[in-house]
Amino acid sequence: MFSQENAMPSKTGYRAPSVARALKIMELVAQSRDGLGISELSRRLEISKGTVFGLCNQLEAGGALSRDPESKRYGLGPLVTTLARQGFSQASLRDAAAPEMTRLCTRLDESVFLGVMGRGEVLVVEARQPPEQIRISAGPGTRLPLLAGAVGKVFLAGQTPDKVREYLAGGLPRYTERTVTDPEEYQRQLEQVRSQGFALEQDEFLSGIWGVAAGLGAAGGMPAALYVVGFTSSLHTGRLQEVARETLAAAKRIQRALD
Repeated sequence: MFSQENAMPSKTGYRAPSVARALKIMELVAQSRDGLGISELSRRLEISKGTVFGLCNQLEAGGALSRDPESKRYGLGPLVTTLARQGFSQASLRDAAAPEMTRLCTRLDESVFLGVMGRGEVLVVEARQPPEQIRISAGPGTRLPLLAGAVGKVFLAGQTPDKVREYLAGGLPRYTERTVTDPEEYQRQLEQVRSQGFALEQDEFLSGIWGVAAGLGAAGGMPAALYVVGFTSSLHTGRLQEVARETLAAAKRIQRALD
């Protein structure tokens, strides 16, 4: 049901030479004990010093490499540690969330997702769907617009007022007739999310789809959320509050497991 970005390699077999060379530089630097200089990298890669220098400059500017001012040799930069830490944190998050997601999916008979907030989007990192039933389907790697539905409200409710205004500055996109596009109303809903601990959506991103989301705090600096999505035929008004209570309770147990 959700849009998914295809990350498979192109059938043309095209590869960006600069990217391949940059990755090889990082690999060689990581394997070295005392770092590597421009000349040695140039010799090992069999490309000009000028090309190596340009690539290393870009990698250093991005934090992927760090250059010793005296020896002029390169080592791995802080970005590598940050990414590794986020990867471990997300793995811990998935481990803590997995049993609760399975329990919630079985108990509610609805699709359950674990997502993290990226740059202007939500990334699904884990999913559970009831077997042998037609339910909302979106696997790990699925990307959703940040301002779409309950999970976006949860993420924005955890941001500072200045950051929220920044996100809303470009306007609220209309996905359905029931999408909240008035910034003041959206802000009021964010206040409600902060108060009750969860967010609701009713036909706001996709018609006929309702959902509940609850925040999990930050994993490796990336806000995370647990959310349940279903068709209005099963996730109707009388049941939505029950699902909200169950989702919030599961989110709190996940948070305790991460502490």
